[in-house]
Amino acid sequence: MNPRVILFVVALFSAQPLVAAFEHCVFDAVSLDGRWEMWYCTNCSESVECPQFAGVEVAAAIPGYWEDMEDAFRDAGMVCDFAINPLYVRQSYPIAGRALDTTFPNIYGCFFYRRRVVLDEVPLHAAIAFEGVRNEVRLWVNRTFVAARQGFSTPFELEIPFGVLRSGENEIVLAVSNRPNNGYGGSNVSGLATRGFFASTGGVSGHVELRFPRNDLCDVYVTTAGDLKSFMVHVGNRVTGNRGLFTWEIGRNERVLARGEADGDFTLPTDGFEFWSPERPILYMLRIKTPEGEYSQKFGLRRLVADGERLRLNGRPAYLRGVTEHCYFPETVHLPRDIDYYRRLTARRKELGFNFVRFHTYVPPVEYLDAMDELGMLVHIESPNFVTLDEYKAIVAFARRHPSVVIYCTGNETRIDRMAEAYLADVAEVVHSGTDALFSPMSAMRGAEYMLMEGLDDVAEKPFRHNPSRMSRLARFCDLFTSYQLGATSYDSLNGPSAVTIDEWGDAYCGKPRLSHEICIDGGYIDLSLEAEYPANSHILKTGLFSGARETLSVKGVLDRASAYHRNSCEWQRRIRKFTFEKLRASRRIAGYDFLGDINSHWHTFGYSVGIMDEFLRLKPGESVENVRRYNSAAVLLSDLGSDFNVCAGEKKRVAISISNYDDDAKDAMLRVELVACRGEDVPRAEAQRGRGNRRASGARDSCEPSRAQASAERRTCVWSSEKKVGGVKNGEVAAIGEFEVDIPNENHVRKYLLRAKFSGRTVTVENEWEIYAFPIPRFPFPIPRSPFPPRVVEDISREELVAAMERGERVVLLGAGPFKSLPTTFRIGLAGRCSGNYATVIKQGHPALAGLPHDGFCGWQFRRLMEGGRAVQLEAGVPFDPIIDIASSDKFPIRQSALFEYRVGEGRLIVCSFKFSDGDPAAEWLKARLIDYAASDAFSPAVGLSPEQLRAVINAPLLTGEANGNKANNPNDPASLVSSGCLARP
Repeated sequence: MNPRVILFVVALFSAQPLVAAFEHCVFDAVSLDGRWEMWYCTNCSESVECPQFAGVEVAAAIPGYWEDMEDAFRDAGMVCDFAINPLYVRQSYPIAGRALDTTFPNIYGCFFYRRRVVLDEVPLHAAIAFEGVRNEVRLWVNRTFVAARQGFSTPFELEIPFGVLRSGENEIVLAVSNRPNNGYGGSNVSGLATRGFFASTGGVSGHVELRFPRNDLCDVYVTTAGDLKSFMVHVGNRVTGNRGLFTWEIGRNERVLARGEADGDFTLPTDGFEFWSPERPILYMLRIKTPEGEYSQKFGLRRLVADGERLRLNGRPAYLRGVTEHCYFPETVHLPRDIDYYRRLTARRKELGFNFVRFHTYVPPVEYLDAMDELGMLVHIESPNFVTLDEYKAIVAFARRHPSVVIYCTGNETRIDRMAEAYLADVAEVVHSGTDALFSPMSAMRGAEYMLMEGLDDVAEKPFRHNPSRMSRLARFCDLFTSYQLGATSYDSLNGPSAVTIDEWGDAYCGKPRLSHEICIDGGYIDLSLEAEYPANSHILKTGLFSGARETLSVKGVLDRASAYHRNSCEWQRRIRKFTFEKLRASRRIAGYDFLGDINSHWHTFGYSVGIMDEFLRLKPGESVENVRRYNSAAVLLSDLGSDFNVCAGEKKRVAISISNYDDDAKDAMLRVELVACRGEDVPRAEAQRGRGNRRASGARDSCEPSRAQASAERRTCVWSSEKKVGGVKNGEVAAIGEFEVDIPNENHVRKYLLRAKFSGRTVTVENEWEIYAFPIPRFPFPIPRSPFPPRVVEDISREELVAAMERGERVVLLGAGPFKSLPTTFRIGLAGRCSGNYATVIKQGHPALAGLPHDGFCGWQFRRLMEGGRAVQLEAGVPFDPIIDIASSDKFPIRQSALFEYRVGEGRLIVCSFKFSDGDPAAEWLKARLIDYAASDAFSPAVGLSPEQLRAVINAPLLTGEANGNKANNPNDPASLVSSGCLARP
């Protein structure tokens, strides 16, 4: 620091070096972190007059979030009646309606900050730099109003006009407010950093320093030419009067590759340089030297371009395998500033095969972007909804220094109308003129591809209902689309349209590449053991996220089942997830996806157990790195089995195998397919997970644990195999590579098989596998077994007739829900965070009713058609609950229900199976025969008995149901979502 510029800061306020610079320039600076006088008021006046106030000195005022400073305020003697977050609602279990976002009682209003700085001399140029403010700051220096700024997405500077600072003592006053920012069109800026527990976050969230620039060097970034033959170093200007020549050099690993002299932007050929990619994140160091000092910055050379409906990275076909980054940080709540945390997170994602991150309506901090530059992860920057054009320019200027950032867009799921179109065109110009990245208008485009409004939107019915004129206008200035696709791979990922239909829909997207938006959205049952992983004083624990669920499950009498519900929910999730990923990879006109989501993010609709991992980066029970990479790698093998894996024993099953190859060109390859019989029961999930304990995200690999496949390998035998030679498969192709007629062994019992495929080429080797269940050909018609106890088999029966049959001592097999209250079942697991739907199944181990059916304690693919269109019978009214197949509802609204159960009622015996017995499903035919045989046998002796009065009470009990979330994406904690759907008028 130049001693003639700044002598000292008042001793009370010790200066500290700024950890992270927010503008790339050469400057002198003094930290303004630490102690400030603070004073609270409920409203931040629009007046430009500096208020008179009597504050108290707070030791660690900056940086600091107000909600984390209660102890500091108390220690300072600040006594205030703080207003709190107006959206705050404590969730109260059970939650039958729509679950809101998690909200905290954060302080809401305005704080004034004041401190004094002593200067010996006053330079010509000065600014105060903020690493972060939530959400607005006003600045006075020596009682003179300097500037105001709204916006929290990026660091920024407020310049101080010459003559405002003076030699000697200077007073600096800040007014910081967390009221919502005003965005374009008069709407409030909204995103993941402004909803839920971030809604009323306030404070100076990063370091602050007083700066004195020594030259005009600033805003340095690098762009790569579209033809990959050259790159340009852009050097911005700050008008300080010190313009002139500078020298530069570029090197890597202490080796200088190029050097020269310039007085502004300069261009170099890419010869001799390597390109940056997720596979090889090559970074170079740029050093610029001026008489006033030296500036250095890392950069990478890369270019993502749209080539028709495909993407190319550095000239090679690219497929974006992404995750949705939901801004959930369980240990810190607020965005961490620890680059090592982001390195661990990025490394974990890469280990699972991901190469792309979409930041859902928030801008990551520099540490996050640095980690992805360093380790290799492509980035989609998505601004909060409705940011102003000036704020968007600041976002672009901040993010374009990072080679990882390759896509920009303006928000998530808000309605695009004529006003929005004009705004999007302006933003596209900012991106195209200032970066080498691609521009997507909106993640999921309401008003263009879905949620059309009668009388306001043009409508075409084919290839699906959309607004063709709006899509055409957007395509004029957009490079790609992040497409909702009618929820075919998100809200309706299992039963939605096939890859063929998704490809046909491509005609509506004007020849542009499509990324599939937020695929899966698969819910999971809450893992109550995670409560112990959170810090003891965590704000998140105060919401009742775990304690509320535990209490409700206890009252309902199913708390002892919660761990099985969680474990089996994860098994269900991973099957639907694999199916969805493979459906997308079979599409020839999709360029990638963002997957929702890699971890649980419990702030969104309160209890969002959506992750492939828990929130501490550990794979969930039953999952392994090996399995995830089967469907989430550069190359993926696919089959045409669809989602029905049940076959008849002895049949010849035709199976076509294809490959989605975004790896190297594959030459001289062999394809081997084999059918492997699984002999006996597999190792239970609990055994495979034993010993995992409470390891945190320290880099420990779940893949090192014995996988289920490894544990039971000795019980698996190949019963059929075939192989064929495959010619070349080029990079960027989805290619059919073989069709086989698989001989299913003709056995008289149910058998589980694995169909395994392995593609081996000189440069590409990839494997995949699918479950197949073979059922013996059933008997027609089903004879009632000769037995001293012939059962009565019905598909429906009245309440009184059923009670009377029980009182007569009959055995009744009810193949339907009959007189009981029931809810529909589907093999599509419930949506994440919702209060309705089903989230787990539990099969009672060793029960004779299901003897001979291979299962691992839950309903796997063998139950797919049985559950689709079936019913879950409610067993309430305080009766004993001991189902053979338990269907777990949402942990937010637990309902005791079952699809297969039995009771002794008086002298009678009752077994009820409310699955759908579809014609042609071998599992349904086998199960029907098995239940009839069981009911006629001595083994039919239900352990739990009811009186006829209890049976009537169960039948008469009112139907319980968590309210369906019909308007799937709307939440009162997100005003932007309500505005875009028409629930609220735009101001």
